Amino acid sequence: MAEQQLLRKAAIERLSSPEQLDTLMRVTSPMGWIALLAIGVLVFSTIVWSIVGSLSVRVDGQGILLRGETVQALEVAAGGTVVKLEVGRGDVVQPGQLVARLGLPDIENKLVTARAQLAEMERLERSQGSGMAELQGNLRAQLDRLQHQRALKKQLVDKGLVTQQSLLAIDQQISGIQSNLIQSQMGRGDRGSRVEDKKLEVKELETKLATDTQVKAQFGGRVVATLASVGQQVRPGDKLLTLEAEHAPVRFVGFIPLNEGKKVVPGMEARISPSNVKSEEYGFMLGKIQSVSDFASTPEELQRTFNNQQLAKTFSESSPFQVNVTPDLDAHSPSGFRWTSSQGPPIKIDSGTPCALQVIVERRRPISYVIPTVKQALGVS
Repeated sequence: MAEQQLLRKAAIERLSSPEQLDTLMRVTSPMGWIALLAIGVLVFSTIVWSIVGSLSVRVDGQGILLRGETVQALEVAAGGTVVKLEVGRGDVVQPGQLVARLGLPDIENKLVTARAQLAEMERLERSQGSGMAELQGNLRAQLDRLQHQRALKKQLVDKGLVTQQSLLAIDQQISGIQSNLIQSQMGRGDRGSRVEDKKLEVKELETKLATDTQVKAQFGGRVVATLASVGQQVRPGDKLLTLEAEHAPVRFVGFIPLNEGKKVVPGMEARISPSNVKSEEYGFMLGKIQSVSDFASTPEELQRTFNNQQLAKTFSESSPFQVNVTPDLDAHSPSGFRWTSSQGPPIKIDSGTPCALQVIVERRRPISYVIPTVKQALGVS
């Protein structure tokens, strides 16, 4: 116990010694000052950022890249069976180009029947024609003989040697033969007319078969999809192919949810994320909103745009507003479009690609989110 009091007394004497009074007492270490300075810089930077910085308020949607205004459908004019497809997806088709061949069994059967009927009618015409010519020759011979007899009989009547009644009898015979001759000529004419009608029918069927079996493109474009396969039965008006304009610029057709649609207006910044590109690695395609529909799009409207029932059904499920976006072009980018990153992905982005959409509807100062809370806390209106 005495030893502890001695140590305590020595410590008090050392502290009270005049030679220790000018020594600084360390309150904070250098590392503490550094940490304090870092916190101050962070707070100051946050305040500056909240005043001069900005946050993007966005609306999300979805859509697809298209080339041209709409996708057009190529329809068949006659029903039949698809025998061969001359083009496939991605092929470029010119107006008037043969794109498919159809088998038309109904027309083929009609043509076979009509040809057989024509052959039989021509055979009968030939066989009956020879007999009819002989009959008409006999009638003409009888007519000549009776006319000669009438001339002789007329001389006798004029001399009063025979009565007028005998001359009338010859006239009746001549009239009967003339009538038979006319009827035979008319019958041959009717048969000839029927043969000509049948020839015309055969020619029309041959023309229809040659025309309808070859499906040709009424307009040009690039094949987006084939809607029929070889061996499939098609009816008049069925869609065979869908085509898009080959040289039209690529545009983006997007769809915004119903409760967000009125927030989007033309001129706003749009960011497009194709489904085959990683946005965290390559960023977004940039573009501008060109137009926004006044009302929610209907399935019928989307069907006219896409000519694809599945796409129309998918995009119309939430009764969305349609927006048309023009992507910004960049000739130096591999994809041909401008991206938030320097170059974007090293691949070509083409029509038919599904994409996610972000529309920047507003940019706000971060401090604007804090001010209402502070006012409410202070009770300031």
